[in-house]
Amino acid sequence: MTYKLSLLLAFALPAITYPVAAQTLQDVLKFSSDIPVGSARGQAIGGATGALGGEVAAIYVNPAAAAFFRSSDLSFSLGYQHINNTNYYLGNKDNAKRGGLKFDNFTLLMRSKEKERPLVFAMGVNRTNNFREDVYYQGSIANSSQSLNYFIQADNAHVSNPDALLSAGQDVAIRHAASLAYQTYLINPYREGDQYKFTSAAEADDYSILVHQSHHILTHGGITELALVFGKQHSDKLYFGGSMNIGFIKQGQQDIWEERNINPVHADLNAYQVTQTTTTNGIGVNLKLGGIYKPAAPLNLGLTFQSPTWYGVNKDYQTDMLTDTKSAGVVRASTVYMIDDTTQSETDNLNYSVRTPWKATASAVVLFNTGGNPDHPYGFISVDYELDDYRSMKLKYGDALDNHYYAEQVKANYRTAGNFRAGAEIKYLLYALRLGFARYGSPYKDSGIDGARTYYSGGVGYKTNSGYYMDLSFIRGGHQQRREVPYELLPNNYGYVNPPAAQITSATTRMALTCGVRF
Repeated sequence: MTYKLSLLLAFALPAITYPVAAQTLQDVLKFSSDIPVGSARGQAIGGATGALGGEVAAIYVNPAAAAFFRSSDLSFSLGYQHINNTNYYLGNKDNAKRGGLKFDNFTLLMRSKEKERPLVFAMGVNRTNNFREDVYYQGSIANSSQSLNYFIQADNAHVSNPDALLSAGQDVAIRHAASLAYQTYLINPYREGDQYKFTSAAEADDYSILVHQSHHILTHGGITELALVFGKQHSDKLYFGGSMNIGFIKQGQQDIWEERNINPVHADLNAYQVTQTTTTNGIGVNLKLGGIYKPAAPLNLGLTFQSPTWYGVNKDYQTDMLTDTKSAGVVRASTVYMIDDTTQSETDNLNYSVRTPWKATASAVVLFNTGGNPDHPYGFISVDYELDDYRSMKLKYGDALDNHYYAEQVKANYRTAGNFRAGAEIKYLLYALRLGFARYGSPYKDSGIDGARTYYSGGVGYKTNSGYYMDLSFIRGGHQQRREVPYELLPNNYGYVNPPAAQITSATTRMALTCGVRF
């Protein structure tokens, strides 16, 4: 289905009145906000692996790290992630928590048969982003209601017959909003001249409005990357590598919006609920080129460039509404309905493309006890500094004028962010202890939105003389803030007001376990 798409900013409003549209720029940012995952060892040192040779996690940050391997390697990583969202809305504070097991990484790395400076090839599946989340906020508000948008939208349709709102050829935004509201008696028509106008059941006899609102968002899925990596030692001091990375997006989301009438003045509305269900799938490709230089035995210097990822994205969505009014009772309607006893109508569909930011990473590792004296501990300190140009994000949908508008919105609201990662490891005999820190800069130009993320990490490792190893990591942090306006009223002359923004602060706890063998 083809239709005009009106896109709003990531922190503006989720799609209730305009289905899917407002979520799309939000998704562009979500698809662009990945962090290094890989092995538990890499996560324990904060993801600071860009110049760390011979580590599985490092090849996904800087492919030149593959050239340091002196044997083949097979590893598998599993993780657990728990997100705690603290939400503030209309003076209320609510918490929503969600956790679950997740796949992190599988890597097979092989060396060629050359004895001197062999070509090293790796194939890996890596989870770069996890979307599992639970958000809930609620509060009471006067002189505002999402249902007002439905009747304003119906008014703006200028229909001479209210049933025209039910036409299969009606604009998709109307079918997912005003049409459902009309079918469930949330909005009701009255004649004005040769056209019909509408009122909301939330409006009391004196046109006052007082409702209790709640918004519940459940999200699952993530981005999984298939990486084809090669590394080659060019000289005693220079290593280089490259990779082609194919990203797969899979996301499911359910938005549940509820309003309950609490007005002491008579209004027809008791309560209503809108549920929007979306399924998003996408595929994209990017390239990485990297090098590591060893000016001295204890020092590695790394540099990596990552191209933007172009994703082709497909989104299926449907909207369901249930309304309870004093005059009509409980009535349900859906954009997906039964055509006959055996055939169901299809969900609506949206196709668009997304370009994520380009990235550049500079890295350094300082090693100590490089002679490998078994009587002394040995290890390293590692740092990465990464630039993410969020201004270069692009969304392509519609004509050239639309795409220019989206590009201007991105440039006006996002910026280049600097990310800093640091970690350290100390080994003695077969055991290792690790600590890490990571700070990801805010992508927003608006200083009032603290979109930065800070993580603290640690872990332990064990490696046998026969090549088997096991690593465990623990990561705590995030504390990322974002603002979300649940709806924004369409232009009107009634004096109704927009709700304030909900503020959401997310804290994340992650654990990862890696088991592997070198052979």
